[in-house]
Amino acid sequence: MGAALRLIAAVALTALARTASAEDLRRTQEIVFPELAARAQGDAPFALAAKSTSGLAVSFELISGPATLDGKTLSLTGAAGLVVVRATQGGSDLFRPATPAERAFPVNPRPEAPRFTMEPAAAAAEIGGIVVLTAAVSGEPKPTLQWRRDGRPLEGARDPALTIAPTALADAGAYDVVAMNATGSVTSSVARVTVARRRQEIIFRGASSGVAGVPIPLGADASSGLPVSFEVVAGTATLGGSMLTAQVGAVVVRASQAGNAEYEAAPPVTRTFTISPAQLGPHSP
Repeated sequence: MGAALRLIAAVALTALARTASAEDLRRTQEIVFPELAARAQGDAPFALAAKSTSGLAVSFELISGPATLDGKTLSLTGAAGLVVVRATQGGSDLFRPATPAERAFPVNPRPEAPRFTMEPAAAAAEIGGIVVLTAAVSGEPKPTLQWRRDGRPLEGARDPALTIAPTALADAGAYDVVAMNATGSVTSSVARVTVARRRQEIIFRGASSGVAGVPIPLGADASSGLPVSFEVVAGTATLGGSMLTAQVGAVVVRASQAGNAEYEAAPPVTRTFTISPAQLGPHSP
């Protein structure tokens, strides 16, 4: 019984050896798959070309990327990205399977001239304020920006938003921005920036009544911190600096602040003072 088993095993091993020997006799083959050139979004479909050294037909498989494959025809989907394609040849009775060959190529965004999708708008501020001008632009490759004032480039102003702070009178002018890429350039509409002197107001303080002949100190403050001046516009009174000496009745005083290079003149403010007679001392018989 043992001899019979050994005979069967020997026959099986001989058969396997013959099969292996037959496979080893098949010839090797290689796939010749040229590199694929870069494409741009929207390019037309194209045929893939690859050959095997055996002359047998080569098959293709899309591994990844923004494309579709129909036989040998590769079509782009319209998106950008990296496409990877594999070529295979499964062999035959005479040739062993070929080692698969893969090729990759980029699908680049299609060049586009710069175009403004948002233009800068006019703005106004007081001295010491903040102005922000904003623009948005599309294009491929991504455009670079250069802001200008009155046609002259502003150093370092290359971002979509231009911030001017704190504003000064010299910052007033006509602003625009130039967008540039490899396909050309375009200039935005003009945004006019105005810078005005700061506003201020006056607040009177202190009493609004007094006694005839007795000096009354006048008090008023400007929000700018600049000095305030006074003048009598009605009634009988005299001014000595900020001291008011009046006669009986109503006296109207105006407070003014003329402004300076930073502040506009304040709107004048008036105050009416009620002046009473002076009280007499006790009557002596």
